[in-house]
Amino acid sequence: MLNKEELTQFLLKARIKTYAGTGGKAEPAFNGSTQLEHKEGDWFYRDVYYAGKGVFMGLEAVYHKDKAVWSMSYYGSYKGTPDEEMDKILRGALMENWQTTRTWKKVEWEKDEYKYICEPDFEGSIDELAGLETISKGGKEIYKFFYAGGLIESG
Repeated sequence: MLNKEELTQFLLKARIKTYAGTGGKAEPAFNGSTQLEHKEGDWFYRDVYYAGKGVFMGLEAVYHKDKAVWSMSYYGSYKGTPDEEMDKILRGALMENWQTTRTWKKVEWEKDEYKYICEPDFEGSIDELAGLETISKGGKEIYKFFYAGGLIESG
């Protein structure tokens, strides 16, 4: 039986060890993609995404004992904002809120003129989740990120 609490903690940790923490780069399986990976014991995390011209889309997957058990797809847009600016503010929000961001819990965070909000579409769980993440600068939205995912098999 899959331990959902272990899965949740591993997923959240893997995210800060990879994109948010700028680590885990791996040789991409698909041309033109970026691939990030993190492994701990029987758990393995992979994030594969494509990015260009202010948009990105990808897929996160968690494996337990070499079996895919959880996945989440996403799409983001930050057209008109420089990559470096977006990376800096987004990584800051993710690192400071790593235990709740992109889950089934609402998160609000502010720094200087930026406001980050991650709001789920419904009261979900690791089993099933979806939501929208936004960043505003001076009250104007400069970034949005849609996500949805959940358990592949609950057994």
